[in-house]
Amino acid sequence: MSEGTVAEAETPSPVDEPNRRPSNRRALILEAAIQLFHERGYPATSVDDIGSAVDVSGPAIYRHFSSKEEILIEAMILAADEVHQAIQATQVSEDEPLLERYVSAYVRTALRRSALIAVWTSEARHLSAQRRSPMSRRLRAWTGDWAAVLVSVRPELTNEQANLLVTATIGMITSVAANARVDRRTQNRLTTIAMATLHAPIEQTHQQEK
Repeated sequence: MSEGTVAEAETPSPVDEPNRRPSNRRALILEAAIQLFHERGYPATSVDDIGSAVDVSGPAIYRHFSSKEEILIEAMILAADEVHQAIQATQVSEDEPLLERYVSAYVRTALRRSALIAVWTSEARHLSAQRRSPMSRRLRAWTGDWAAVLVSVRPELTNEQANLLVTATIGMITSVAANARVDRRTQNRLTTIAMATLHAPIEQTHQQEK
């Protein structure tokens, strides 16, 4: 990769702790499934594949999860919980403006848990509509909070424009983090790019009256 890219190799920093191997079988199965869903996609991953990744038979998975769909649902819940916890943790500090704290928290989470966040944002479409609905509402609420903070910083934006910028920023962070190194410089660069995206000018269009 060329010099100066956000994925530039750096000495690892303690800013993001390495993932720790879960101690219980259910958590091991979930983490293995998340990695496989990320690498292969949900449809191309079988229960046998997941079992093989944790050295158990495919049918043994059903002692912990009722179906492959339930595993995906648990991954969605885990991702939403981890992002929510990261964002909530920013409320105790006022060292930076709230918008930048939101961005920094998501960048850290996306870098540390890139496979989980990628699955959260890309694989939910494989859930049934009924089961996808609560996840979609939670994601909309989260992006809506970001958009409200953005509008408070940029009052010239409409809610629709703010949501567009937030959605684009989240997608960019998620995509870059999937292949970036976990280190301080990457985090800082990705945060800077994300903030620039949120502050990008938006063309103001006005419908002419006939």
